[in-house]
Amino acid sequence: MYKIFGFKPDRKFGRVAIVEFSIPAEPGRKYAYLLGSFNAFNEGSFRMRKEGDRWRTAVKLPEGIWHYAFSIDGEFTPDPENPRRETYRRLSYKFERETSVAVIDGGGGPFHAPSATYLYTVAGRTHVLLRAKVGAVAKATLVLPESEGMVGMRRKAREGLFEYFEAVLPGDGELEYSFEVRTRKGLIRRMGPFRAVPYRPETSRWVYERVFYQIMPDRFEGVLPGTPRGRAFCGEQFHGGDLAGIIKRLGHLEELGVNALYLTPIFESMTYHRYDVTDYFSIDRKLGGWGVFRELVRELKKRDIRLILDGVFHHTSFFHPYFQDVVRAGERSEYRRFYRITGFPVVPEQFLRILHSEEPWIERYHRMKSLDWNYESFYSVWLMPRLNHDSPEVRKFIREVMEYWLERGADGWRLDVAHGVPPELWREMRKAMPEEAYLVGEVMDDPRPWVPDAFHGTMNYPLYELILRFFVEGEIDAGEFLNGLELLSAHLGPAEYAMYNFLDNHDTERFLDLVGDRRRYLCALAFLMTYKGIPSIFYGDEIGLRGRLDGGLSAGRASMVWDRGKWDTEIFETTKRLIWLRRRSRALQLGEFVPVRFQGRTMIYERVLGDERVRVEIRYSMEPEDCVFHVTTS
Repeated sequence: MYKIFGFKPDRKFGRVAIVEFSIPAEPGRKYAYLLGSFNAFNEGSFRMRKEGDRWRTAVKLPEGIWHYAFSIDGEFTPDPENPRRETYRRLSYKFERETSVAVIDGGGGPFHAPSATYLYTVAGRTHVLLRAKVGAVAKATLVLPESEGMVGMRRKAREGLFEYFEAVLPGDGELEYSFEVRTRKGLIRRMGPFRAVPYRPETSRWVYERVFYQIMPDRFEGVLPGTPRGRAFCGEQFHGGDLAGIIKRLGHLEELGVNALYLTPIFESMTYHRYDVTDYFSIDRKLGGWGVFRELVRELKKRDIRLILDGVFHHTSFFHPYFQDVVRAGERSEYRRFYRITGFPVVPEQFLRILHSEEPWIERYHRMKSLDWNYESFYSVWLMPRLNHDSPEVRKFIREVMEYWLERGADGWRLDVAHGVPPELWREMRKAMPEEAYLVGEVMDDPRPWVPDAFHGTMNYPLYELILRFFVEGEIDAGEFLNGLELLSAHLGPAEYAMYNFLDNHDTERFLDLVGDRRRYLCALAFLMTYKGIPSIFYGDEIGLRGRLDGGLSAGRASMVWDRGKWDTEIFETTKRLIWLRRRSRALQLGEFVPVRFQGRTMIYERVLGDERVRVEIRYSMEPEDCVFHVTTS
């Protein structure tokens, strides 16, 4: 069940609810987690405590409709005490299950409080938002001091319970204001006065000026001779890419115009993807080691290309020395509280016999997978034991790793499975990091618990969801697409400008494979490059690289093709033009988003900053020959 234990003021969302979620505790169960649309239904972030005969946890949530469930010893469980259930579906991370529904509503009339999402400034202008129950308000007006008059508020977006109104004003200083609200019944209500300084985002300016290029090093380019060095699973299909190969191809990045680089993990591990780290303080020898990394950093600095690294702090590798000590020493290990251990020994003797046998790695891997073990892990994968994020030692370790690589040339971090780690840990890390560092979390659903205080932005899966529904599936029309965009804007406020936006990445299918046609792909790319947030390209997208449509995590991880005769030159040249347009336009980086026409399959909007205005027209169709876009500047 869920219970609301009151509401309290909040500097991000104006007001939040204190919500306790609980479920009866069955005998013999070892652990429980709260899952929901607030953490992409992922274990790890909201661990429940056992009190008497119930599992409990309390969280702070913005008002609205939330979907949730529980994980009991890894078993997905809707709330047995809540009769309201709905099928919750997300294309963006392939989730579709029956979930429980929590309706969180503080009641009362229209709502506003000076906070990060209701009163904020971006690029010299101030955004003021007002929230009301759906259908309750006919008209909302922002009332300024007598000398400045009244400003009509635009109906911005609506969702299940609420709709939002917005006014945008020049200037970014302290503001005195009130609201005049006319209800559907003709009643006029006055709210205020308010006097406040608008919230100003803390993201470093360099972030807004960047277009990112994501590389999975093993699949990009290989230069170093010989077979992979260091320990590795032989069945892991290494393609042989390394950091020296990235250095070799920096001219390609410069030609393309990207000026920021995101590398998937590069630390010592046993797999090609390296999300199973065995040594966080060493560059994987299979990629060239520390010396090549140092040269890469030097070459990137010369070209003013920023670098963010992939931090895997939800779990480590089974073969990390700390976990191996737990395997050997059991309860006597000094690292027994470093992980989420559920019993000793952590693995049975049969597990170790198979592990140390002479069978091929891939056979050993699958045989061990069929056994039971006594630790929590990432998606029940034995190779990736979950860290105990309540441990001070774990938090100290994460902070030291993050600081270590920032001091050695990285400009920020992309944090893996960030939604599976408690938000308060990330807030602690954020405070410890240099102000210039860009922190972006992998949060695959509603990111409000995480921004803007834990991360500057997250991987924008809610935007990706809208893109899939409009450009790929055709489930929504342009008007519904616009409402989704504006609702995301109302939820995130200024953090939207620092979100990491993408059409695909290493965990998705290639977008070109999904839409199946160059014209449709380029229309979606034009939107990405002209919308709010930080745009990114996944290696190979710019040449029309294809993957597979098998739905697996590795579907898009094809090897880069360097034979220019095999490139899609129209995609390459158009991508270059859009990237350079983005980099040269402050309006596209930080300008106001002004919808002009969103109807059927057509969207027309402007990005405006000062005297600069960029007009974007995208006429999309499920028939590729009818897809076209135009971008004009003035």
